[in-house]
Amino acid sequence: MIRRVPRRYLSLVTLLIILGLIAPLPYVLVEPGTPTNTFGKEKGKPVLEIFGQKVYPTNGKLNLTSISVTSPNSRLQSFELLRAWIDGERSVQPREVFYSRDVDPKKVNEENAREMKNSQINAQLAALNNLEIKYSLRLVIENFREKSPNKKVLKKGDQVISFEGTRINSSKELRKALTNTQSKEVDLGVIRGGKQMVIPITISKQKIGEVEKNFIGLYISEKYDLPFKVTLNLKNIGGPSAGLVFALTIIDKITEEDLIRGRNIAGTGTISPIGEVGPIGGIEGKLIGAGRAGVTLFLAPALNCSEIRHTPRGLQVVPVDTLTEALAALRERNRERLPTCG
Repeated sequence: MIRRVPRRYLSLVTLLIILGLIAPLPYVLVEPGTPTNTFGKEKGKPVLEIFGQKVYPTNGKLNLTSISVTSPNSRLQSFELLRAWIDGERSVQPREVFYSRDVDPKKVNEENAREMKNSQINAQLAALNNLEIKYSLRLVIENFREKSPNKKVLKKGDQVISFEGTRINSSKELRKALTNTQSKEVDLGVIRGGKQMVIPITISKQKIGEVEKNFIGLYISEKYDLPFKVTLNLKNIGGPSAGLVFALTIIDKITEEDLIRGRNIAGTGTISPIGEVGPIGGIEGKLIGAGRAGVTLFLAPALNCSEIRHTPRGLQVVPVDTLTEALAALRERNRERLPTCG
């Protein structure tokens, strides 16, 4: 015997289905962006300009890739998730993958802009280091931390040059020297007002978590004196993921070598000053965007390879860990010799 379901239950089920389709969910929608040719122009200006250095003609396209992610305060409904799942080219990700909880959208934009600026600096440093072009670095005291024991002896603008008589060339070297010392007072070499001086500073202890660390209470920034200036004339793109492509663009522009040879190439990946290529988010969306633009060779961080489940037809994805490996891939004439991921 077939039982009839009471109308009030049917109404309740219908209401739950409707709510499931329209209720906001804690996800973001990730869509492929349109690749940007760094050899091209944006509103009449070169996407990437170099001043104070001879540049050479480029040939072909070297594209930075991007994705579009809905804002952290957006609220996706179930029907939007279904549409994204059906079309196959968009993806839905938990909001926490891209944004921390209760994040301020304004701060997200500021952080993206800061990361983009840092990626440009890192790209220029990586290119200079790869080409063995000299530049100088200055460590400058920007401010003092709370409870700093050295506010009265050091000044903002002091340039740090040595620690206990040993030359200091980077923030990393200073942190290492500070970590390794057992002394409570050390000599810090600085340049102040054009004069070199040695100033005794105090080292105190600060507990971070369960560990006590040496503490001098300084905010120190790295200031670079570079042989030429790089300007990016591109808006609405943020984050650090274009670092690898920026470095390759700079190298191609300031050397006579034709790295691209008329091809349509794209890539992604963060870059460190010493040329290390780091992973990024949204790799498959970037591959889709590159495939749409007719790209044939894509340079991707090796650490992203395991995330690639689908590669657009005609696109070869080459994994790289360093800028040197990326350059070797571009120079290789036989594509079949190149490693492939995905």
